[in-house]
Amino acid sequence: MAVYQQSNYGIRETGTTTSVPNNDIARCMYYLKCVCAVIDCNDANILRYTNYNNYWILSDSEDEIVYKLCLTLSPDEFEDKVFFESDAMCGSSGNNFFEISQVQNRLGVVGSILIAGRTRRVTSIMTYKMSWMRTNYFGPMSRLADRFNPERRLIRALQETDCTIS
Repeated sequence: MAVYQQSNYGIRETGTTTSVPNNDIARCMYYLKCVCAVIDCNDANILRYTNYNNYWILSDSEDEIVYKLCLTLSPDEFEDKVFFESDAMCGSSGNNFFEISQVQNRLGVVGSILIAGRTRRVTSIMTYKMSWMRTNYFGPMSRLADRFNPERRLIRALQETDCTIS
């Protein structure tokens, strides 16, 4: 586990304020944009799924691609490497970004990360509050799992009814 301390010394915030549409696909696309912001992600096939303000343009099959990309690029892959849970470093925001050259000596940040068999250069880090992760990853991914997994959708529907199968 990475150890870090809040300090004003040498830290340069690079995050900006944004507004994400209240839609599960838009929130997942925003999550992917955050992933691409911290690693050297210049793959056009992934970047096209980060334009969260235009989530409504995607087809159902593209929505499923967004869901599967988020499964592959889950927070577990990045936690304590380039994603750090820290309410203090987020301030009043749900998440925040910091330039890697400024924080490399303060955090146990890795210089590169292996994703899907490819080494990606780390360009910055993201701190987040758990509420941000619930809003932009865990909640949407749970609901989208129901949408893209028919078996899970059936089980959920049965749980929500008074019907008992014996």
